[in-house]
Amino acid sequence: MDLVYLHGFASGPQGAKGSHCRDWAAARGIPFHAPDLNLPDFEHLTITAQVAAVTALVRALPEPPVVVGSSMGGLVAAAAAHQGLPMARLILLAPAFGFARRRLSGRRWAGYRRRGSMPAFHHAEGRWLTLGPDLLPDLPLWQDDAQWQLAVPVAILHGRQDEAVPLAESEAFAARHPEAVLSVVDDDHALLAPNSLRVLDQLLEEAFAAAR
Repeated sequence: MDLVYLHGFASGPQGAKGSHCRDWAAARGIPFHAPDLNLPDFEHLTITAQVAAVTALVRALPEPPVVVGSSMGGLVAAAAAHQGLPMARLILLAPAFGFARRRLSGRRWAGYRRRGSMPAFHHAEGRWLTLGPDLLPDLPLWQDDAQWQLAVPVAILHGRQDEAVPLAESEAFAARHPEAVLSVVDDDHALLAPNSLRVLDQLLEEAFAAAR
């Protein structure tokens, strides 16, 4: 069984959490996949393109994988699962539920809605890039995530000090999915504190043990 890691917004597959999951899988001989979700590229980014790429990747695997989605990658993973993509287990790290709703109405992205573009520091590139207008008309297609239903077993890890994605989003998801497991840690959005990584390792161990 494979492990798939999906990175977040303005990031890449070589980030700290992606590398942590890669090392975890390598130590256990587990095939690992971490696609670049800056699709078709960061300037022309859309959630639709990301979901399509993840769907194609997972359907090409020999069996449903364990999927780890971080932030926007968690939203993409949940969207694919809602659409029926088979997964053995889903681990969401500070999943960006409400991403589309907040970008369509929140003050922080008001300038983007007016201009159709905005600068964003891209952590994988290590430089400022421009997010273009393609994401804007794509967002309404994904703003109903509060209505999504996921049949796959889900575990969520979220930090109490997260200032990027409100903890309340994960709490609301867990309330709608009573079978989901929500682990709250004393950490920020990055979830790179030693205890957070230990919890992630435990969730990975449990996911593969349960899926065998």
